[in-house]
Amino acid sequence: MSKKRIKKKVNFSDETLNFTCEIEKFKEEEGEPGKFTGILVNMQNDSLAKGVYRFKKGSMQGNNGKTLLLLYNHYGELLPVGKLVGEETEKGFEVMGEFHLSKDDNGNYINPEAVKLYSLMKEMKLPFEMSVGGNIVDYKEYSENGKYYIDINKFEAHEGSLTPKGAVKGSKVTRVFNKENGGIEQMDKEQLKLLMAELLANFKTELLEAGTPEEIKNLPVKFNEINLKFEEIKTELNGEFKAEIEKQMNEFNEVIKGLKADFKATEEEVDDAAQFKAMLLNVKDNGQKNEIIFNEDSKLEFKDMTVGDGKTGSSTGKAIVTTTIVRKILERIQDSNPVLKDITFISTDDGGVTIPREMAGLPETGWVGEVEERKDTAVAKIENITVNIFQLYALPVITNKLLATNYVGYATFLLKRVEYALGLRLADAVFNGSGTNMPLGILKDAAVTNQQEIDTSDDAKFIESIIDIYYSVQTDIAREAKWYIRRETWQQISKLKNTNKDFYITDLNTGNTRTLMSRPVELIESEGSGLKILKDAVATTDPVMVFGNIREGILGLENPKMTMKLEDQITSKGLTKYYMEKGVGVGVQLPEYFVKVVKKA
Repeated sequence: MSKKRIKKKVNFSDETLNFTCEIEKFKEEEGEPGKFTGILVNMQNDSLAKGVYRFKKGSMQGNNGKTLLLLYNHYGELLPVGKLVGEETEKGFEVMGEFHLSKDDNGNYINPEAVKLYSLMKEMKLPFEMSVGGNIVDYKEYSENGKYYIDINKFEAHEGSLTPKGAVKGSKVTRVFNKENGGIEQMDKEQLKLLMAELLANFKTELLEAGTPEEIKNLPVKFNEINLKFEEIKTELNGEFKAEIEKQMNEFNEVIKGLKADFKATEEEVDDAAQFKAMLLNVKDNGQKNEIIFNEDSKLEFKDMTVGDGKTGSSTGKAIVTTTIVRKILERIQDSNPVLKDITFISTDDGGVTIPREMAGLPETGWVGEVEERKDTAVAKIENITVNIFQLYALPVITNKLLATNYVGYATFLLKRVEYALGLRLADAVFNGSGTNMPLGILKDAAVTNQQEIDTSDDAKFIESIIDIYYSVQTDIAREAKWYIRRETWQQISKLKNTNKDFYITDLNTGNTRTLMSRPVELIESEGSGLKILKDAVATTDPVMVFGNIREGILGLENPKMTMKLEDQITSKGLTKYYMEKGVGVGVQLPEYFVKVVKKA
């Protein structure tokens, strides 16, 4: 079947600004029955975003004064129940609504469905949310801190709906794929990509909030539906995005497999889960704000887990567990991030390590005759630098019921998410650390003086710049160095062509192997890295890539201990927030091993 390109259709709902009569969003004007005010769209900033989509300020201005249909639950096959007219303000897109309560000549309501809905809201005080439907006209998509976002810059609204729940909980927006646009078989690649990102974001929320036996029981069923959907469309997805989705699916599967009846945990999974749960319970028993320090020799009393079951954590008596998992944390953090894999971390209990750093390159050398006087060589400029250990922390929220019900799969999932988040933050510091309460990164270290420019005026000069960057460091350094580049920048480089319209980069495979001047390319996803997307970078100012040898040029330190405490058990019922802290440090020990790259004016 040929693919038909269609406009993206979305519904939007907000959890904090629900259209609910109980919180005075239903403000009927006295003497004007059926008229009300509400907030149809809440403009999102980064901190408020909970799902894939974010409406940005100005995105709804084109709808100011426009009459929108008022529907129930976006059900377009029924007559509209009224109308909406709105305007974008600081609060969001505020609307005045009016139910269709007109009567015919016989005194009968023309629109019974509108009357029913009006009665449910006004007389029975049933809660509803508001949700918008329409077309995305302009948007920007990107990854940030390991999450996938779509910022909506311009939205063409067609209708607003009163809904029991405007979107799957945890997501601000969901598209509607209905009879009008035909469903999956008629989506283009971009829409399929957005669909998968959204399905996974929504499932993650359901996973973290599952608590009742019924909710937990339904999780494998829902995951299987997503997996079948992925199998159906994955041939249409590009290599990198498909690999990213597969990684997330595998992470979720670590949890889901433990919820299935036939799940048999390995001894290592049971042991790690038992250690982790023993640590959590120990922290919980000691109460809020009391810090507990664990090392690989910490011994904790724990109710033993039935290995043959691997699911329930049923007690077979008291056991003593040793928290050897603490030793593995840093290794697992490194495994989660390509930047950190190349760093060798030295274990130390001290606050930092002071090392000499040679600032003038290699020591001066020369040749001398057998009987000639040996002259003193010039003294290289040496400075002592201290690589300090700083406290890297995470605040995971743990679902009490799910953790208690199946802590093997869930503990695995939780640990991976914590490790991924910590790894991302530490990798950011390798490049962009300020040195204040965090390491000093490559881009901020004044000793890294090799700065090169990349000329984007045409494709040939672009490639020449890359060659110049490569040869701006010594051959032995370049031979072991890597390119650290934002995904969008690499995408631009990959499209460079010569005068014959042939691609300069010929290794355009769909796997994870990327090379430039025969050196590996590592894609940096995080904006916190300080590396800017090339097309958006300010010339001569914003760094767009780093070329260097992290394995030799960066010194890493770790404190082998881990600190935990109970942070919050009150704010969200059924959830507990734990504070986890790991002492780590990184610093540039060989500045000449790195090149900062900026865009040429």
